[in-house]
Formats: sequence, structure tokens, C-alpha cells
Amino acid sequence: MRALFALIKREYLEHRIAFFYAPIFLIVVVMAGIVLLLTTGRSEFDLPAGAVLASPQLYEVIIGGIFGIWSVYLLIGLFFYYADAFSADRRNNALLFWKSMPQSDLKILTGKSLSGITIFPALIFVFAVLTALIVWGMLLVFAAQHPVIAAPEPYAAVNSLGRMGVVGAAYFGLTLLWYAPFLAWVAGLSTLFRRWSIPLAILIPAVVILLEFLNSLGRSTGRPVAGFLARRLEGFPNEEQALAVLTNPLEGPPALLQLILDSIDWWQMGYGLAFTAVIVVLASEYRRRRIEA
Repeated sequence: MRALFALIKREYLEHRIAFFYAPIFLIVVVMAGIVLLLTTGRSEFDLPAGAVLASPQLYEVIIGGIFGIWSVYLLIGLFFYYADAFSADRRNNALLFWKSMPQSDLKILTGKSLSGITIFPALIFVFAVLTALIVWGMLLVFAAQHPVIAAPEPYAAVNSLGRMGVVGAAYFGLTLLWYAPFLAWVAGLSTLFRRWSIPLAILIPAVVILLEFLNSLGRSTGRPVAGFLARRLEGFPNEEQALAVLTNPLEGPPALLQLILDSIDWWQMGYGLAFTAVIVVLASEYRRRRIEA
């Protein structure tokens, strides 16, 4: 177990630029833009008389958008991480180090896989919460400058952030499980082709989908790979459904969480996780049999 923790810690140290320093830089840039907006005095709002721009429901919608944006960043970062992680230790002495302990290839790849679904998402989740707090502070400043804006009270803001934080954490976890086959696919290819795994991860499915289309001209069936990818890329739930739930005073974050759970195809989730496990095992066997330290 200590070796597994050491593997995960090592992955963090090697990739902290993408999952720690880069998010900090993005937040600083956003804060600088907000400060510039406030100091230039050009922020004007033309609303009907008596209209109020902010409410707890609106803040929860904003928080939902923040988690959605950071989840996209997380998936992109993990795609490039897994495109290199399963073969990165072949470029230095790390492979020799772990094999000398000894640690099995399966444990090494398991540690890399767990890093992508534990410590890295946890870091991005913290940055998402921090972003939501910054947005609340921005609303407070805007409310002081513009009477038409009503920032949520501290209790309401904390309550909204807490409830949406639970939804955001669940969404992060389920999103990673849903897109795990894509991450495992590019990771498995990296074991064979190293950095060429990124274009091949896109090119190979594209060729298969093209062959399916040519083979099924004139009928709508016979395209299993295209159907599987289309269903996976749809995500859950769509933005219109989530927005309708959050803006309904009778529903809110608990209903959004239920909507997310109800919109998941759990059989598809299971198939994807089984595919992911098979890829990790096959990659570890290839490393054990074909790659020497």
C-alpha cells in the first residue's frame, strides 16, 4: 500500500504543472480581468426599474457553470496525461527504479490510473470551489457599485455552495467513470506507440466509423462503434435540463443530482469500466513481457 501511495505522489509531482500551477494561473488571470472591469468603471447594466440581477438560484446556476467548465479542463488534462503516463517512465530511470523494488507493472499502471481519478480531480474540485468563492466576492463588489445587483447573503451563499459542491463532486466522479474508456484507450495506445497515441486515439476510431458507414449504406443499423461513441459523447444531463431544474425554486441542487443519476445509462457505465480494466491489464502484460528496464 505504501508503494501505491508513493506511485500516486510521484505522479502528482511530475504533473503538478498541469493540475496545480496552471489552474492557479487561470484563476489569477480571471481575477485580473475582474479587477480591470471594476477599475475601468465601464460595467453598466440596463435593467427595468426594480429589477434585481442576482439571487441564490442565479448563484447556483453560476456555480454549476463553474463546475462544468472545470470538468472540461479536467478531462482535457487527463486525456493528455494518460496519453503519456503509461510510457513516460521508459524515457528515464523510473522504470528501472520501480522494477528494482520490485513493483509489478500492473501495480505501476494501477497507481497511474488511480492518480487520474483521485488526486487530480480533487485538486480541480478545490479550484472550482475557490472560483465560486471568487465569483461571490465579485458579486458583492458589483452589488456595492450597482443597486440593481443583489449579492447572496453569506448564509445563502455558503448554503448554495455547499449544496452545489455535493452535486459538483458527484458530477466530477461520474464524469470520470463515464469517460474512463476514452482515457483508457489513449493510455493503452501510449504503451505501444508512446506520444503517437494522441493522433492514433482519434484516427483509429475515425477509420472504423468510416468503414461502418460504407458497409451500412442505405440502412441505419450496423454501426456499433459509431453508436457507442455517439452515446458516450452526449454526456449527462444536457444544459437545458440542468438549467431548468436549478432555476425552479421548488427543485434546486438535490433535484439536479437526481437528474444526473437518472440520466446515466448504468449498463453502459459498467461496460465502459470493464473495457477500462481490460486495457489496464493488457497494457501491464505488454510492459511486463515486451519492455525491459
